[in-house]
Amino acid sequence: MSPLANAIWWLGFTASGVCIEAVAPGLDALVPGVIILLQERDYKAMLWLLPLFILLQEGMGSSPFGGSVLWYLAVVICYRLGRRFFPAGNFIFVFALSAVLGAALYGLQWLQAPVRGIVFDMNATMDACLLQAAYVPFMWKLCAMLRPKAGHAEE
Repeated sequence: MSPLANAIWWLGFTASGVCIEAVAPGLDALVPGVIILLQERDYKAMLWLLPLFILLQEGMGSSPFGGSVLWYLAVVICYRLGRRFFPAGNFIFVFALSAVLGAALYGLQWLQAPVRGIVFDMNATMDACLLQAAYVPFMWKLCAMLRPKAGHAEE
């Protein structure tokens, strides 16, 4: 894929992620893109996309006060640890990763509730974390089908 086509694909992915987040507030629709970047080992694209994703999350209010930096750091760490046990392009790996990320999101929301000055609502947070965990594997699979390079770097 040419660099221009790659940039256009990622800009389209980012725009659709922002639209999805407008419909489903609290959902991070950009996480499957980070997983694809990690699978492809496309660190050049990650260098400009990860700060863009963080700025978008902070700006949309999904994760204020630096929570998106911690969130994406958790995504990268969980991915790197999990790929030691499963092949990275495997749906079961991404499904397990999304379950772990759902739990990590719950922990981050719990830790950040006092910083935001809000009362921690266990039920609403659990619902948001379950939605995030259910969203990631299916959107990852859709993006992997639409993007010919996805998952081939580590297979």
